[in-house]
Amino acid sequence: MISCFLPVQAQLQLDANQAPIPNHAPIPLTTNWHYRWDTLPEFPAGVELPQWNELEDWQSLDLPQKVRVEPDQDILWLAVTLPEVRSRFPALYFRGIPHILEAYINGEQVYLYDELKSDGTLKEKEGEFPIINLQPTHYAQILLIRVYVGSDRLTVGNDPSVLIGFGHQPLYGSQPDLFRRLIFNDGVRFILGFLFIVCGFFPLIITLFKRTDPIYVSFAFVTFLLGIYTITPAQLIRLLFNYSLFWTFIHHTTFHLLPVSLSLFFEHVFGAGPKKIIRRLRYVHLIYAPIAIILASTPLVSWGNAALPTQIGSLFTSSILILLATWRAIKGDPEAKIISFGFSIFLICAMHDIVMYIYPISNWVTIQFYPWGMLFFLICLAFIVERRFTEAQNHLKAYARASDRFVPHEFLQFLGKTSIIDVKLGDQVQKEMTVLFSDIRSFTSISESMPPERNFNFLNAYLRAVSPVIRQYNGFIDKYIGDAVMALFPHSVEDAIQAAVSMQKALDQFNQSVREEGYPAIQIGIGLHRGTLMLGTIGEQQRMETTVIADAVNLASRLEDSTKRYGASLVISQSTLNQLKHPDQFSSRYLGTILVKGKKEPIRICEIYESDATHIRNLKTETKGSFEAAIDLYDQGKLEAAAQLFQSVCAENPEDAVAKLCLLRCKHL
Repeated sequence: MISCFLPVQAQLQLDANQAPIPNHAPIPLTTNWHYRWDTLPEFPAGVELPQWNELEDWQSLDLPQKVRVEPDQDILWLAVTLPEVRSRFPALYFRGIPHILEAYINGEQVYLYDELKSDGTLKEKEGEFPIINLQPTHYAQILLIRVYVGSDRLTVGNDPSVLIGFGHQPLYGSQPDLFRRLIFNDGVRFILGFLFIVCGFFPLIITLFKRTDPIYVSFAFVTFLLGIYTITPAQLIRLLFNYSLFWTFIHHTTFHLLPVSLSLFFEHVFGAGPKKIIRRLRYVHLIYAPIAIILASTPLVSWGNAALPTQIGSLFTSSILILLATWRAIKGDPEAKIISFGFSIFLICAMHDIVMYIYPISNWVTIQFYPWGMLFFLICLAFIVERRFTEAQNHLKAYARASDRFVPHEFLQFLGKTSIIDVKLGDQVQKEMTVLFSDIRSFTSISESMPPERNFNFLNAYLRAVSPVIRQYNGFIDKYIGDAVMALFPHSVEDAIQAAVSMQKALDQFNQSVREEGYPAIQIGIGLHRGTLMLGTIGEQQRMETTVIADAVNLASRLEDSTKRYGASLVISQSTLNQLKHPDQFSSRYLGTILVKGKKEPIRICEIYESDATHIRNLKTETKGSFEAAIDLYDQGKLEAAAQLFQSVCAENPEDAVAKLCLLRCKHL
C-alpha cells in the first residue's frame, strides 16, 4: 500500500543538473484511444502483447464509449499514447475501465489489477489503489491495457456491450496532483456520508434513553444506512483498510436495506397508502434483501447482478412514493408540502442514479446525485425544525407574557427567578416597598344592580383605566381582590403617590366615559404605607400562588378602609409621607391618628388631596392650619372647640367632605 505513493528510486535517475520540470494539471485520457479484440491464451501460457504498428488490427475510440463485444471474444486490448508532458512524479489514474488485468509500457508490466482463475473466470478481488507510479521516461509512450470483458457486459436488448470511461476518466499527471484530486473527490463523498451517519446516529442514541416517535427511528435508519452506503465506496476507506471485501459486503447490504428503510419512514410520516401498498412493497424488499446478499456472497451471482432486482424494484417503489407524497402535499399543511417536496427530490435523484447505472448515456450523467438529494431533504427537515423552533420560541414568549398577567415579572425578579417554571414552593425574599391598596366605594350595591356580564365588563373597564397608571410609575400589581387592587412600588414613595394621584385623575375620565353607556359614576379610596415586606410562594405542590406577607400590607389595607371614615380619596401614613425628599411636593394635611389591630401605638395618618379640583385644593391649603388645629383638639377630646374650627373650615370651603364628616362626628360623640 505504501509503495503506491513515491517512486523515489525512479526520481534519483534524473539528471541532478536538469532544469526544474513544471507542474501540469492532470490530463484526461479521453481521445486517440484504439482497441482490438483477443481471446484468452491457454493457461498457463504467457500474455502475448499485440503489435501497435499493425494499425489495420486496431479501431479508434474516444471515451466515454459503449463498445460492442465481438462474439467469442473475452479480451479487449486498449492502447493510447501518453501525453508528451514530462513530470517529476508521473502517474496514471485508472478508473472508468472495468476489469483491467494488466497494463504495459514498452513491453514492461506497470500495473496488475484483476486476475483470472485457471478456468478463465475472474478471481474474487476487491481491487487495488487506482493511482500507479510511472518512470519519468514514460511520457509520450504507448500504454497497452488488457481488459477482461467476459463477465462485465451491459445488455440492451440483444446488444452485449462493455462500458469504457463512464463515471470516471483515466488521467495522466503528477502523482501528488492525482492524489489530491482523489482526496477531493472522495472527501466530498466522505463529508456527506459522515453527515448522514451523524444525523442518523444521534436519534438512535436518543431512542435508547427516551421514548420517541417512530418517525425519528425510521428517519435515523434511513440516514444511517445512506451514510454507510455513501462512505464505503470511497477509495480512502478502502486504502485505509487494505481493500477488504468486507466493505463491498457492507456497501451492497446497505443498498438492499435502503428501500426497506425509505418505505418505513414514508409509512410513519404519511401512512401506508391505499391498500397498504407501501407496507407490501417494504415486505417485498425485506424478503429479497437477505436472498440477494447470500447469492452475491457465492460464486454463482455477482454483486451487480444481485443488485439488479433491487434497483428495478427501487425505481417502482420510488415512483409510488413520489406519487403518494405529491398527493399528500396537495392535501396537507405547509410542513407536509415541504417534507413531500424534499423527499421527492431525494427520490428523483436516487432514481436518476439507478437508471444511469443500468443504462449509462454519457459521462456526466453518471455523477451520483443521491447524496445531494438527501442533503436537500435534510435542509428541508432543518427548515421545518427551525420553523418549529421559532414557533416554540414564540409560544414560550406568549406563555411568558401570559404568565406575567397572572404572576408579575417583577415578582419573579425579586425572587431571583427568570421564569415561572423556576419558582418553587417556599421561595421568599424580604424587601422594603410601598404598598398601595385601592377599593371602589359601595361596589357591592352597584354590582347588585347589574347582570353578571355587565358587571364584569364594567369592572374590567375600570381596571383597564387605572392599572396602566401603576406600571407607568414603576409599580406592579400584586393581585386583584374583586374590585380592590393591591400594588407594590419597590423604588420610592414618590412613585406610589404619583400613581395614586394619577389613578384618581384617570377615574374622573373613566366616569365621564361610562356615564354615556349608562353606568353609574364611582369613587375609590386609596391607602399607602411603606415598610418591610416578605414576598414568596404559599400553598402546596399541586396549587400555589405568590403573595406578600407583612404588617405593612395590613396597615395599607386599614388606611384604605379609613378613607371611608374620613371621606378622603387618598390616605397615607405620616411615616411614609415623611420619607419624601420634598414633603411639600404634594398637597397634604394631617388627619389624626387611628388604632390598628396588633399595634400598641396609634398610627398618624394624612390626606393627600393633590387630585382634587383646583379650587377645592386651593381652599384646603388655605384652611390647612385651622383643619389640623381642629384635628389636634379632636384627638385631645375637646370636641366643642374642634367642632367650632371644623365649622369655620366648612364655611370657607363648603366642598370639603373630610371637614364635614369630622364636624358630624364631633356633634354625635
